[in-house]
This record gives sequence, C-alpha cells and structure tokens, in this order.
Amino acid sequence: TFTIQDTTSPSLTTQAVSQTVECDGAGNLTQLNAWLASNGGASATDTCSGVTWSNNYSGSLSDLCGLTGSASVTFTATDACGNFSSSTGTFTIQDTTAPSLTTQAVSQTVECDGSGNLTQLNAWLASNGGASATDNCSGVTWTNNYSGSLSDLCGLTGSATVTFTSTDACGNFSSSTGTFTIQDTTSPSLTTQAVSQTVECDG
Repeated sequence: TFTIQDTTSPSLTTQAVSQTVECDGAGNLTQLNAWLASNGGASATDTCSGVTWSNNYSGSLSDLCGLTGSASVTFTATDACGNFSSSTGTFTIQDTTAPSLTTQAVSQTVECDGSGNLTQLNAWLASNGGASATDNCSGVTWTNNYSGSLSDLCGLTGSATVTFTSTDACGNFSSSTGTFTIQDTTSPSLTTQAVSQTVECDG
C-alpha cells in the first residue's frame, strides 16, 4: 500500500506583530478588527493544502487606565489535515494624549470687601478659574496650586496667580493659569461731614 500522509505543520513565513494604538474613546474597534482580520500580520504556507486561520481573542481587552487596555492574541494557521502552527501578538490601546483645554482660565479682579473676598475667591477656585477640558479616553480631575494666601499689597488687597491642572485617568495633563486680584478703588466713606465754625475775634 502506498500512502501519502501530511503530518507537517504549516510554515509560518511571517510572525504576528504586536500593535499599539492611541485611545479614541470608542474601543478603537476599526483598528482592532483590522488587526484581527489580518491575523496580526502573520502569514503561513503549507505544502499539502491551504491554511485556515483562527484566533483566541476573547472579545475584550484588559482594563487599564481610562478606556485603554490590551489583549494577547494567539493566531493559529491550520492545514486541511489538522496540523497547525501558531504565533502570538498583543494589541494595546494606550493614552499618551493630554486633555484638551476647551476654555482657558480667566483672571478675576474684585473690589476689596475687607474680609479677604473669600466667597468670590473660593468660587473662582472651585470653577477652576473658568477653565474647562475634555479627554477622549477618560474623565478629567482638576487640581490647582493655590498656596492659601494672596500677596500683601496696600491695605487688605492682594493677588495670587494660580495654575489649574486637568489630569486624565492615565496621568496626562494640561494646565492653564489665571490671577485673582483684590483691588481697592473705593474712596473712604465720610461718616461725618466737616462742620463750619465761626468764632469771635480775640485780637
């Protein structure tokens, strides 16, 4: 009896290549699906038949910061006789992009109220000086470097230059700076008017 058998695995002519993409906030599905469809760039030949490709992608990426993540995927080329060869690559979504400042911080000048203008100051700080930011891959967290005191100018006036920083879940950040100023342009209030006085000449 003369038997032709195939016990030889397909030959991998190109190994799978890992791919890293920048987070688009929507799962980077177009890039992921293209990478999977191309078998991670792997290719194979077989002397005895064509090959069929499969992979073990689970359908989800690991949960990293924000909407980033990665998946290690094994691509397998199988010939018609069930022999196979495999190659592994990793698809990674990274976030290296700083939040986009949609509005810059705006300086604010207020008239001295004699008590530190705390209501206005705290409202300005809480609003991040009016600055706003967006990020494709996560929400943002705001911080500022306000020291807790204003410079000592005339009377109870003063100013503080504050940097507001927007940081995304992956540690990328953008900053904007504004100055809060307490000024005094109000004249003293005369609580009692001057009174004219007439006296008799004493020589």
